[in-house]
Amino acid sequence: MELNIKDQEINVEKPSLFGIITSPSLQFERIKNSNAIWKSFWILAALTGIVYLINTYAYILSPEGKKANAESVLDIPLYWQLGSGFVTGAIGFIIGAFITAAIYKVFMMFMNNDTPFKKLLAISVYGSVITTLGLFINGLLAIIIGETGEEMYTGLAPLLTSFNDVLHGAMKSFEIFTIWSLVISALGLHITAGLSKKQATVVAIIFFIFSVAFGAIGGMLPKF
Repeated sequence: MELNIKDQEINVEKPSLFGIITSPSLQFERIKNSNAIWKSFWILAALTGIVYLINTYAYILSPEGKKANAESVLDIPLYWQLGSGFVTGAIGFIIGAFITAAIYKVFMMFMNNDTPFKKLLAISVYGSVITTLGLFINGLLAIIIGETGEEMYTGLAPLLTSFNDVLHGAMKSFEIFTIWSLVISALGLHITAGLSKKQATVVAIIFFIFSVAFGAIGGMLPKF
């Protein structure tokens, strides 16, 4: 009997990070039946770090970045700037994944759902694949067009830079990969966590509203 259980655990297919792009439903079914998470977690943390490194490089190459480096009192080596970008991205992903999973857990408590935190963390991680993909594509676009990489060119915000900062900040959430990531996360909450489609959609909408609100608040803050 014990041998059969071990055989079943071995035969359970593990979810694929990149499969979440083409077959998200299948990956969330696998997450539901698998305890594998940490390998994907650390791989995506490293990939996010690399993407932030690319975006940092885009900023360094941009006219604004060159001007800032020229005016800086400190002569910071290129490898140090790129390394800082990598570390910032990796640590930011790790913190963000745990915070998102913790917020999911709060929602689960209100909905009388006992999904383990580890499963919610997996949903958070796999939903972040789309966000990281978006940052990667926008980072490459920034390098190609000579921009700083601070804007998501696949959204509405770059079209509103001449408007007030609050509107510009709020519109940052109206972006293809941000919305796609929310849809994927809602699917994960439905399939892996067992929420109804309505409940999962409500959670995704709440996340989107908070994203818009925080973007608007960010637009109010003074620029340094």
